[in-house]
Amino acid sequence: MPKRLSALSLTLVVGLLMPVSAQAQAKTVDKAIEALTAEALPRLIEIRRDIHEHAELSLQETRTAALVADYWKTLGLEVRTSVGGTGVVGLLRGGKPGPAVGMRADMDALPIVEETGLPFASRRKAVRDGREYGTMHACGHDIHTTVMLGVSTVLAKMKADLPGTVIFVAQPAEEHGDGALSMLKDGVFRFGKPEAMFAFHVDDTAPAGVIKYVPGDALANVDGFRLAVLSEGCHGANPDLCVDPIVVGAQIVIALQVMVSREISVHRNTVVTVGSFHAGSASNIIPPRADLQATVRTYGEDQRRLVRDKIERTVSALCAAAGARYELEYDFGTPSVHNDPALMKEAVETAARVLDPKNVVQELPDMGGEDFAYFAREVPSALLLLGVQPPGATATLHSPFFVADENAIPIGVRVMAATLWDYLGRRAGK
Repeated sequence: MPKRLSALSLTLVVGLLMPVSAQAQAKTVDKAIEALTAEALPRLIEIRRDIHEHAELSLQETRTAALVADYWKTLGLEVRTSVGGTGVVGLLRGGKPGPAVGMRADMDALPIVEETGLPFASRRKAVRDGREYGTMHACGHDIHTTVMLGVSTVLAKMKADLPGTVIFVAQPAEEHGDGALSMLKDGVFRFGKPEAMFAFHVDDTAPAGVIKYVPGDALANVDGFRLAVLSEGCHGANPDLCVDPIVVGAQIVIALQVMVSREISVHRNTVVTVGSFHAGSASNIIPPRADLQATVRTYGEDQRRLVRDKIERTVSALCAAAGARYELEYDFGTPSVHNDPALMKEAVETAARVLDPKNVVQELPDMGGEDFAYFAREVPSALLLLGVQPPGATATLHSPFFVADENAIPIGVRVMAATLWDYLGRRAGK
């Protein structure tokens, strides 16, 4: 072992054994984490660029999963592969008794042709549903995975004093919306169920060095519907001879916006967006159908069911008034992410200690979705937002021009490693 690592280990052990304050112990641990993060950083940057260049779509993350599994094996973790498809689980047993805590990171990329011009930009093609797509980490999952590998590196080198167990979860298919659920169904916690779970998601509105957080409801239910308004069709010069599905569909679009603004409490965030409306083939033909697709965003189970019932009522009533037949398919998708307030409070305290408190900022809830929600249903969980916006950048997540600032990687490693350590230390102390 290098002399510098030996000195670090000795400093950590002494700091933990001496009858000093909890604050002094925390500072000792933070310094060890910071030093080990700096030591691991060059390799982590290499790994991040490799993952980015070889981006893989949901349910196809075989290369990334193998990279993660092999890396964890070199650290001495117990590893399970092919969990819920291409998922990987790594178990790090600490040298001291204590509870178990989990960290999750997602691995999949998006079907986007990358336009960043980076020297390690993805040029991979992938086939899905018989079509060829570009592949790009336009949602920052390469950063998530790299940060988790960094956290496992740091804690593995400190495991003699680690008060408990860390379960690392490398998850596939977050963009598909069911990767977490697939892992849960496949026994992701066969090593043991953690008492709590933590995760990051990159934030494209904050610079590296900033951590944002949302206690309570943080990300929305991702539901939606497909609606076909049906007619026999007729000549555009004689609209009285048939039902016009375009007019009925347009009335439904407007009525749904009125419903949200007039029937839903202003304190219960709700969004209904009809993002697809297709009908007709010529200006003088009233078509036999209009097809609409919408996304519906809410928080909590009660609210998602309330809004679904109101949408079904609105569609039924307007079609009945026009004498139109219809077919409605309504789907409940990924549930909303609820950050446990007490757990989030602990994570925020740790982040404020590791960074500058002014760089730990409370954020408003967002209407985006995240299937980390499935883990949050199983155990108390907290999803933190990691600033990755490069100076002067404007491209957002899911853009072919999105670039993440690699300076966020050591920030994420230090904050999450300290968060997991603090969680275990508090419970082990009890």
